[in-house]
Amino acid sequence: MSKTAPFLADSHCKCRLSACGLTLDISRQRLTDSDWSTLLNLAQRKDVIGAQKRMMHGAVVNPTEGRQALHTSLRSHSSDSPFYAQVQSVLSKMRDFAKAIRSGQWRGASGKPITDVINIGIGGSEKGPHAVYHALRAVNPAIRVHFLSTVDGILLDRILGTVNPEQTLLIVSSKSFSTRETKVNAEAAIEWLKLSGIDTPQALAKHVVLATAKPEAYQEMGLPRDNQFDFWPWVGGRFSVWSAVGLPLVVALGPEVFDEFLAGAYEMDCHMLEAALSDNLPLTLALLSYWDMTQLSIRSHCLLPYDERLRELVPWLQQLEMESLGKSSGLDGCDIKGPTGQAVWGGNGNESQHSFYQWLRAGSVRSSMDLVWCAKSGHLHAHHHDVLTANARAQAEALIHRENESEHYFNAVSTIEIDELTPKTLGALMAMYEHKTTMLATLFGINAFDQPGVEYGKKLCREIEAKMRGE
Repeated sequence: MSKTAPFLADSHCKCRLSACGLTLDISRQRLTDSDWSTLLNLAQRKDVIGAQKRMMHGAVVNPTEGRQALHTSLRSHSSDSPFYAQVQSVLSKMRDFAKAIRSGQWRGASGKPITDVINIGIGGSEKGPHAVYHALRAVNPAIRVHFLSTVDGILLDRILGTVNPEQTLLIVSSKSFSTRETKVNAEAAIEWLKLSGIDTPQALAKHVVLATAKPEAYQEMGLPRDNQFDFWPWVGGRFSVWSAVGLPLVVALGPEVFDEFLAGAYEMDCHMLEAALSDNLPLTLALLSYWDMTQLSIRSHCLLPYDERLRELVPWLQQLEMESLGKSSGLDGCDIKGPTGQAVWGGNGNESQHSFYQWLRAGSVRSSMDLVWCAKSGHLHAHHHDVLTANARAQAEALIHRENESEHYFNAVSTIEIDELTPKTLGALMAMYEHKTTMLATLFGINAFDQPGVEYGKKLCREIEAKMRGE
């Protein structure tokens, strides 16, 4: 690469794409219009959109486990979508349950209304709901959600020490219902309820519900069948926020908010399937990421939201991309030569300017990044929003310029402007990144839906824990 590395803005290529309340600007990406045409031809040759369609129609795309990946069915408005009736049945049950809690019809065992929800889950059972709740929660919510994820007793104590057991609902969320951290935390939280006098099966049933794909989980917990909200083996954990894993959101934010969130994701699904390749937002992100990895040797990708509400999207995206794309063998079982995914990290953009931007802008590194901001603020402090947005726009420029131009160290920047952060645009944004991830898997010829490295760690942990107990 020369010292005068080309930007897409230097070509006559279309650099601003808009859909679903989002505007993507790729003018600061490092390629020419000829390079971009080559990438679009690659997408055609690899039939990337066709692969997405086959996934959405129910093809087995996870050969490791012999499973489909139908997270798009969870938000579909089309009755032709696979498992449509089952999905709508669970959504209806979730809405009814949330309405009962929010209206005071469902109360704790002592008759007091529910004011706090503890989501007990880790990985995909925490990161998606946490990101959405942080983005859409009220300043002083009537129902607060607390996320008990790590099996560190400090977090357990800090959460339990701030809530009233008589007004607390536990939502235990686990696809397999065998995740060790979740089971240990659930046992501790239920013991806390029992020590507070909520110690009969009838009383506990007012304070504990489950979200799981294991049909008999409610029996293991001694709960009524109605206390279990089902999802299915074809829902991957990191793609599961749209399922019963989102129950805390329906309860705390309201069914109408969750429905809008699903609607925004469905709108992005339709855009992904119907838009021309050159106008397709998730495909554009996937192709640029592929280019950055394979042609520019950029192994690091930063998500930099200039909006406090989007702070928790960083760990969500980190899991989504790194767990999906962190593979070294292809669908054919052969070793992959070269990268299949980037190291995804980041932080609140404005704070990060005073933390690691020096490394991004002047360090001996190559990085790609997405800067995200909202055109309309979510508050009444107009001056704050002007200063924040000015920082975002300034850094989009500053991050691609260096005092000493280098052919070795540089950045490639995309910006995403959200018209206004609503449940609908948030759903569209998250669905866009999901499609980017599965499209990259198609481009690299890997399985986006298994995680053998994670499973191996779980196995070793069980063995070491047994030795520590002397078993």
